[in-house]
Amino acid sequence: MSRPRAPQLERTWSRRLERQAVGGLSIAEFCEREGLAPASFYYWRRRLAAGATPPAEAPPLFVPLRVDGAAAAQRRRGVEIELPGGVRLRLEAPPEPEWIGRLVAAVAGLEAGRGRP
Repeated sequence: MSRPRAPQLERTWSRRLERQAVGGLSIAEFCEREGLAPASFYYWRRRLAAGATPPAEAPPLFVPLRVDGAAAAQRRRGVEIELPGGVRLRLEAPPEPEWIGRLVAAVAGLEAGRGRP
């Protein structure tokens, strides 16, 4: 379990780490001069470095879709979904968005993990 964020303390340690990096002293020398425990210095260096890494973004479940006017007029009532491998699903009425999301996730799982059935 991680500790709660303390912005002021993080700023203080960030400035300390920066001063050490540009000051030319070793970490041991810097800590002795500043009256700090080297273990605290290394802890904060790891903690701030971990927080600086942006979290990986999950791919979107939905992507933008553009339908031209003629195609929309012809297929107003039906929907066709083309899956990898040339599989096409033709539906008489548009399905619920949640259903499409589950379908895409299931197909992506098959492609990534086990291959096509």
